[in-house]
Amino acid sequence: MSDELLQVQNKILDFSMEEQLYLLAYIANHVNKSKFSEHHENTQKKSYFGALKKKITYIAPDFDEPIEDFAEYM
Repeated sequence: MSDELLQVQNKILDFSMEEQLYLLAYIANHVNKSKFSEHHENTQKKSYFGALKKKITYIAPDFDEPIEDFAEYM
């Protein structure tokens, strides 16, 4: 190990257990965010016109009827 890394390790060992756990959680959160953002960027699919074609399989017969709860606003 390099001298710098050993110095950092010794400083971390001087931390209290609570501080060590906080540091570990901070690092884990940062690593997870960067992994998620890399994965998310690579898996995004470009949307295109007609992408939801045939996805809506049912529309109620009274879909276009006025809603009774909103009668006072019409």
